[in-house]
Parts: sequence; structure tokens; C-alpha cells
Amino acid sequence: MDSLSKLLKNKSFYIYVFLFVIGIVVGVMGTKSSVITKIINQTNGSPPPSGTLEAHSGQFNLIDPLYECNTGENYGQEKLTSLEKTISDYIDKIEAGNSTERASVYFRDLNNGPWFGINETDEFSPSSLLKVPVMMAYYKYAEDNPAILNKKIKYTVDPPGLLPQNFPPSSPLVKGKTYTIEELIERMIIQSDNVALYYLEQNIDPNLIDKVTIDLGITTATNTTPQDFMNVQEYSTLFRVLYYATYLNQQYSQQALKLLSQADFTNGIVAPLPKNLTVAHKFGERDLGNGEHQLHDCGVVYNTGRPYLLCIMTKGPNYPDLEATIQQISNKVYKEFTRFYP
Repeated sequence: MDSLSKLLKNKSFYIYVFLFVIGIVVGVMGTKSSVITKIINQTNGSPPPSGTLEAHSGQFNLIDPLYECNTGENYGQEKLTSLEKTISDYIDKIEAGNSTERASVYFRDLNNGPWFGINETDEFSPSSLLKVPVMMAYYKYAEDNPAILNKKIKYTVDPPGLLPQNFPPSSPLVKGKTYTIEELIERMIIQSDNVALYYLEQNIDPNLIDKVTIDLGITTATNTTPQDFMNVQEYSTLFRVLYYATYLNQQYSQQALKLLSQADFTNGIVAPLPKNLTVAHKFGERDLGNGEHQLHDCGVVYNTGRPYLLCIMTKGPNYPDLEATIQQISNKVYKEFTRFYP
């Protein structure tokens, strides 16, 4: 009888342990879900409560998956105050001189999330920046249907209403040649090829593209949307969810950032930075035909040990001045931020 009692006690013990472990797992999963939802939807710029830090599984090449929040040292922007003032003063100066009519900046330290914005709710025409959601729509679909990336498409006709590009592809697509979806995505992102964009848009349900921006709370273009409808704060969400791998899975978040890190455009954020520094970014240009030009550049700068997100949108009378504005802002951010975190 004593042996039977001991056995029953042991079984109860194991049952209690099993239930305890299950409770912990469920709790952790709930925490992860709420954190990811918060990160994806945090587009209004409100910083986390004091004492809250993001916890990551560790940077994996170009991504740093986010898995929970914990408490630690006080969250704050004290070290960014002087940087924000430096950039704000510079923007006031160039706008007063009319070399750039308007400039907006969004900056975020990707280690725990301190940020600042300058004119961050001003609206611009995103133009080629919208190629990123197209890429993300394909990769989201490919998570369950990877064969889509091997589908072949023949370049037969030029897209109707194709606009000239002031920063054209270095090696344009060849009419009559066949390309896979993956090759078209690469051309669209690395070289910002508008023909590649056209054929990609023709071969996917447009609702899947819209779903990316809708899911992330970003303004979605419609037939009645004006040309200027997106701001730096909204757009930066795309790069945040890629870096944290909270929208696409890790494989495709990594692949997306890899393509963005190979972008041909080097006249913006990249220009003043050290040559060996990786920058995953996308630029956009728009000639509105009334003497106004717009030039934007947004992305992740993989500063050693302290990566950051920088998104800059500009408008003004000519591209060279807009290029110079983006370069100067990028230079000032890099120099002052690396002074904080050498």
C-alpha cells in the first residue's frame, strides 16, 4: 500500500509540473503576441513607458528579431536631444535659404527604440518608396507559396504611361527576355526599375499589396488619394518590421533587407558614411512638373553595435540641392550619434 501511495504521489507531481510548464509557455506566447502587435501598430510616435525596454533574440546578419519586453534602465531620449536640435537648426537654415523648401526627418535608435521626428507628419509623394510594400507582399505570399518566386514573366511591352527616371536603372530590363518573379523583385529594389514594378503589379492580386500597408496602419493609396499622402513616421514602419522580423518571417525579412542593402542609389543617406558600413535603404523621386521636385531616402544604418533607422523626405526646386540636404542630414546624424556610442 505504501508503494502505491508513493506512485500516485509521483504521478500527481508530474501532472503539476506539466501544467505549470504549459502555463509558462502560454504566458510567454501571449507576451510575444502583444509585443509584436504593439511594435507593428506603434506609428503615432508615442514612446514606451519609462523603464520599458525591447528584448531581442540577437542580431542575425541584417535582422534583430523582437520577442519580448522587459524592464531595466530608464527609457529616454536624453542623449538624442542635442542631435535633434542639430538637425532641426540645419533644416531651418536650408528652408530659409530656399535650397530646400521642406525637409522631414524620422530617426530611431533600433536598440530599445528612442526616437525623434522633425516635421514628421508632413506629407510627401512616396513614389518609388512604394516598391518596398510590393516586395513585402510577394514575400508574404511566398511564406506559404514559395513557388511564386520562380514564376517566369516575359517582358513584351513597355508599361503604359511609363515616366522617365532621373536616376534610371544601371542595367534596364531587356524587352523580349524572360525573368522570374525573384529577378524582377531584385531589379525593382536594387535598381528601382519601374518596368519591373509594372510587371510585378500585373502578376499579383492588388489587394495583397494593399494588405501590407493596411496591416501596418500606413496610409494606403486609392484612386482619390492625392500625390502627397505619406510621411516619414508612417513609412519608417516598413523598415522597423523588417529589421525586427515582426511581419515577414525571418527568412524573408532577411532577404528583403539584403536586397535593400544592395541598392544602387548612393546620392543620399549612403554618400557621407564610411564605405564599409552596410545601409539597407530605398530612395524615391518625383518630378511634379510645376518646378517642384521631391527626393527621399529611408533605411537602416548598421552602425556597429548601435544600428539606427533614418528616414528623410525632401521637396525643392532641383535634385542636386535635395541630394545635398539628405547627405548633410545623414552626415550630422552619423557623426553625433557615433559620438554618443563610439
